[in-house]
Amino acid sequence: MNRNSFGPSVALLLAACALTSAGPVLAANLLVNPGFEDAGGSYAGWTTFGNGVQLSAASGDFIVHSGLEASKIFGEFTGCPIPSFDVGGYFQSFAPAVGLDYVFSGWSFVSSADPIPGTTTCGGNRCVAKIAFFNAASGGSEISSNEVVIGDANSPLDQWVPFTVSAPAPTGALRVEVLVLYLQPGCDPGAVFVDDLSFEGQAAPAPGLNLLANPSFDASLAGWTVFGNAFYEGRGNTLPQFAFARRTPPGAAKMYSTFVVGSDSGMYQSFAAAPGSEWRFQVYSLTSCGEDPIDGTSDSYANAKIAFLDGGGTEIGSAEDIIVDATSRQGTWTKHTVVARAPAGTATVRPYLLFISPSLLPMDACFVDDALFRSETITDVSLIESGPDLTLGQNFPNPFRENTRIEFRLPATTSVRIDVFDVAGRKVVTLEDGIREAGWNSVDWDGRLADGTRAAAGIYQYRVTTPESRIARRMVLLK
Repeated sequence: MNRNSFGPSVALLLAACALTSAGPVLAANLLVNPGFEDAGGSYAGWTTFGNGVQLSAASGDFIVHSGLEASKIFGEFTGCPIPSFDVGGYFQSFAPAVGLDYVFSGWSFVSSADPIPGTTTCGGNRCVAKIAFFNAASGGSEISSNEVVIGDANSPLDQWVPFTVSAPAPTGALRVEVLVLYLQPGCDPGAVFVDDLSFEGQAAPAPGLNLLANPSFDASLAGWTVFGNAFYEGRGNTLPQFAFARRTPPGAAKMYSTFVVGSDSGMYQSFAAAPGSEWRFQVYSLTSCGEDPIDGTSDSYANAKIAFLDGGGTEIGSAEDIIVDATSRQGTWTKHTVVARAPAGTATVRPYLLFISPSLLPMDACFVDDALFRSETITDVSLIESGPDLTLGQNFPNPFRENTRIEFRLPATTSVRIDVFDVAGRKVVTLEDGIREAGWNSVDWDGRLADGTRAAAGIYQYRVTTPESRIARRMVLLK
């Protein structure tokens, strides 16, 4: 295939669609040439590297989100047919203000004329948008980062998809780089188009009261009761290649399988609690191609859980959310929130972080950082949960037999995926995977599995995922 042209009919159709699309607008864009329009179309202001960075202009593909130019990026095919791992891309650098949250957003496009083959993110080519902090104004070592995959084998084709990734500027950061990278572990084809980028610093919200001891795992897991394979993750302090494994320096926690049937890994803390008290548990989680990713057909997953115990230490109630599994976005630190009200008889409450591996797979792991746990008044906790860019209502009716409706609210048009999981954490059906408009939206579930057969009666979890949030609630299917 000629990698510089998809043909005039496809190009004109895609260009016409692009000129009518609308997307998020950020107020204080730090980027120079964010739409690749400067000097009549160029990478002016960007530092580029590798041979797979081009423009998508009228003389070539002409796949643009707005204006007359966009970025095109693809693999370099070095060493083929015996490939070596290669990366190319472009970036801009800035002096960060410690304490601000930095947000990188834009639009990406994968064409059916040149898709990325494969089945898993980590096993094939992928394009990522990344924010990385360094300990020197030039050169130096990466000390923390966050990224989002904006093009891979699972990307929707022939549509512009919005993306957002954010990261807090840590103490000691003297430079921040905002990057678009194309990683090629094989000789696969495929290209990704990128346009209308924005990068801005925002005031970080005040964290508020936190009852947890050592919530960010600064130097150890001190303060937590640990069981199974849960360990302090501090390799990023001496090995920059592991900077991805912590959201904020100096440390995080890593959990993986015990390799024993019925035995989980994890950690918890305990607090006195009264019946009727309301609790919020927040944590950031990560699975990464950088080490032991949960992807493909893996059934391993991690949970954040609030458990209520009576005076004798027996669990009498709980609420939980799957924070990492094979459907999670690789390389992205994602915030999760669990809320719950203590039932009658409660004497103790425990926030748990758990790693469960039903098949005892040896090469799966997750990372967690920056946890928060506190008692607070949670309005209508039985009806609604909210994340940074998402509001999720309780399905209705619940319990149900034939059909139930799930409603959710988006502040802006974005990509949304809605999955249903059984009590063991296995995905049983995907109800939605596409772009939804801002405002209230809904989907229905008729109680059937992906193959069309009737699901067994029991407890199920429905989870709504956007580029910035993931929220889950439980529902009950009757016979």
